[in-house]
Amino acid sequence: MLLFCKNVTQIHHAIMIDAKSPQLITIENTLQTNAQILDASHWGEDFSWEQLQIISYYFKPYAAAKGTVIYQEGETGSSMGVIVKGSIGIYKNNRLISTLRVGRTFGEMSVLDAQPRSATARAEEETVFLSLDKTSMLTLADRNPALAFKFIWNISRALSQRLRLTSGRLAEFLD
Repeated sequence: MLLFCKNVTQIHHAIMIDAKSPQLITIENTLQTNAQILDASHWGEDFSWEQLQIISYYFKPYAAAKGTVIYQEGETGSSMGVIVKGSIGIYKNNRLISTLRVGRTFGEMSVLDAQPRSATARAEEETVFLSLDKTSMLTLADRNPALAFKFIWNISRALSQRLRLTSGRLAEFLD
């Protein structure tokens, strides 16, 4: 099902309360809106406005009702998301390990390695997110290799920061 929103403020009307999976939505002026969303996230710090507009072309907006599983632990995946509205809980072995809010990314490892998901991502409230799949990422790489490299570099940096944080927590736990 495809839903239509005139602007970001109308997104909450597009969320399907009974939906069991995220629903693709359409937002008027999507490229501009996607670029603005990316600009407000940590991605805006490292990319020019023109670069964000190019990157935003490859993202698709989705809405998920509270409790909707976006990514299931153990399933093979090939996409990542950037939270636009709401929050997403990250669960490992059915235990909440992190809650991500607006502007945060999730699922990045699957864009890079297409391995089974390491955790479950579930909407903790009505949530809207931008999704980028591996096919779109590869298309970006074909059309704009330097920008794709910079994008992947940012993903790698975010994953490295998370690994350092996790390693630090593990060391504290083991002491």
